[in-house]
Amino acid sequence: MTTASTRKVDLGGIYNVRDLGGFPGTDGRRVRRGMLFRSSSLHRLGDADAWREFGARCVVDLRYDRERDAFPLPDFITNDTHAPLLPNHWRSDAEAKKGKPETFLSGVFQDMLELGGPSVREILHALADADSYPAVFFCMAGKDRTGVLAAILLSLLGVSEADIVADFELSGSEVIALVDHLRSREDFEDHPMMNQPVEHLRAPRGAMELFLAEVDVKYGGLPGYVRSLNVDEATVETLRELLLEEA
Repeated sequence: MTTASTRKVDLGGIYNVRDLGGFPGTDGRRVRRGMLFRSSSLHRLGDADAWREFGARCVVDLRYDRERDAFPLPDFITNDTHAPLLPNHWRSDAEAKKGKPETFLSGVFQDMLELGGPSVREILHALADADSYPAVFFCMAGKDRTGVLAAILLSLLGVSEADIVADFELSGSEVIALVDHLRSREDFEDHPMMNQPVEHLRAPRGAMELFLAEVDVKYGGLPGYVRSLNVDEATVETLRELLLEEA
């Protein structure tokens, strides 16, 4: 069985880092461990030795341009791909933000699908290369943008919606702890975490459940969404071959 404790990764003190391996996927084959990781922003990593030991060969930065400009990656991270799921000018709906957190966050996730298609396609093609592993992807907190990309990848590997929801929910306590840690350390007038109410910092399972239900209706599931991006089946099958253990 995969558990939160067995997937949590120590990477130089960075919050919200975990291995996406261990989940049962297509044909009962488990997602390989040590291949695919999700994280909060790597700009906070100051330990070059920890990074070398981690050994990531593909680094996907999902942040906006303005976040990258305000918080650049350390010089020792040189192989990053910038693939934002939301454009630099995107702003959340102020009225929707007043409603239930689950509904608001699900709407934000839908925006990511609608606006982030080219980036998703680029990421999937990059990951369909054996030389890309180990790979890590991240946004500022490692919760929402990272959570949507994790959901897409795990869905393609045949991981159940229940496991995808459970993985998303793990980020809640990590993000709360991260924000508490950063309140006096990062100064950014449009900081995506500092300016959110605490209920939006959490990762309520209902947000991912609602999102997945809406995607099922609109696309027949996240694999259907990926097909709508004209990502061919050969690319998806290559991802499965790379990321699923042999039966």
